[in-house]
Amino acid sequence: MSLRVATTSRVITAHGGASLLRETARAVGLGAEVERCVHLKERRRGLTESEFVLAVAESIALGARCLDDLEVARGDIAQRELRGFGVPAPQTTGTWLRRFTLGHLCQLDKALAAVHRTAFERLGLASVTLDFDSTYVFSRSTKRQGVDRTYKLGYALHPLLCFEATTEVAVHARLRRGRAGPSTGIASFVTETLRRVPDGVAVRARLDSGFYSGRLFTQLESASVTYLCGTPMIPAIAAQCTRIPNDRWAACTDKDEGEVAEFAYRLTTGGPSRRYVVKRIALREGEQLRFDTGGYRYWVFVTNDATSSALDLEREHRHKADVESGMRELKSNFGLHGFRTHGFMANWAWLELVCIAHNLCRWTQLLGGLAAGRDGGEVRAKRLRYRYLSIPAIVVRTGRRRVLKLPAAYPFLEQFTTALGRLQSLGAPPG
Repeated sequence: MSLRVATTSRVITAHGGASLLRETARAVGLGAEVERCVHLKERRRGLTESEFVLAVAESIALGARCLDDLEVARGDIAQRELRGFGVPAPQTTGTWLRRFTLGHLCQLDKALAAVHRTAFERLGLASVTLDFDSTYVFSRSTKRQGVDRTYKLGYALHPLLCFEATTEVAVHARLRRGRAGPSTGIASFVTETLRRVPDGVAVRARLDSGFYSGRLFTQLESASVTYLCGTPMIPAIAAQCTRIPNDRWAACTDKDEGEVAEFAYRLTTGGPSRRYVVKRIALREGEQLRFDTGGYRYWVFVTNDATSSALDLEREHRHKADVESGMRELKSNFGLHGFRTHGFMANWAWLELVCIAHNLCRWTQLLGGLAAGRDGGEVRAKRLRYRYLSIPAIVVRTGRRRVLKLPAAYPFLEQFTTALGRLQSLGAPPG
């Protein structure tokens, strides 16, 4: 059969499921909060700040990974009709990003704080677990502001991120120079993150050893936050581990090897005596022994949780590593693999847009009740796009209404319409 290519004037889209993202943005009040808080443009012509944020974040959620990809989203006439406005051109978006200053980013953070509080309230969460971590985003250009050479023998920026463990939502993000330490700016970052959690919601924080600090522990304790923080194996801590009698070690219940114990320790800088939980695994035959730890390998973390058992706490802190999957998701599916502009504030704004796009996908699944994968537990964007967002559709007009016509053989039509109905029933948040 021979094939030839022709065009049609019918309004066709390859992303029929983008309506789910728009209903989700409306349900959490994203556009309204950005319009209320962010004042970036000097002239009123063209797209507003909220339209810029919604259009670019929606394009990233649908698969755009850089500014040039916006040209493809810009050509989708059907989405322009459904959205009510078009996607800005790549050059226009770059100019808009370069207008951001630290003050404008604070305005955007204020808007996103209100959005996250609304989302948590609509999800009905009574408690949240916040995982703090940082990651390197490498750059091929040394001319970008803030790019420094790192110990990994590359030039990079060093964002600080926080994810909620249950929903896998990116709660907060801050861009830092490449030479910034893991805990640089963590005190103010924690304060800003806690503002995004509604009042009355119990907060639990999990951090790795790079954030180990008595000042941070005091800050979390004064904010009534329970925490689990990894501890570096300094000589004083290693000595405490080796002094624990053998009869105080308990075998791990969910692992084939390893034993768990605990001890109390007070930092040399002062403060109260805190609870430390330690896990040890015996070195195998042929592995190098050490003078300070003997024949075992130790992992230690500190906590202010006085009720949970040491075994349960060790198991929970081990799952803190799941935050790595969230950062990998941002890099592989949402355009955080590389920053394209040279301005530091512009890249910071792009980081915020990437997190907004990621959160729109997560909130769409959570608020819409979509089970995207095996046993309803798969949360990766690729599968969500393949099943619910990248759907061929036709937009028609009838009775002064727009109708989105999906293929009759679409296998997830019932789940799609159910999710759309749930999101539409939420309505915009009050105020």
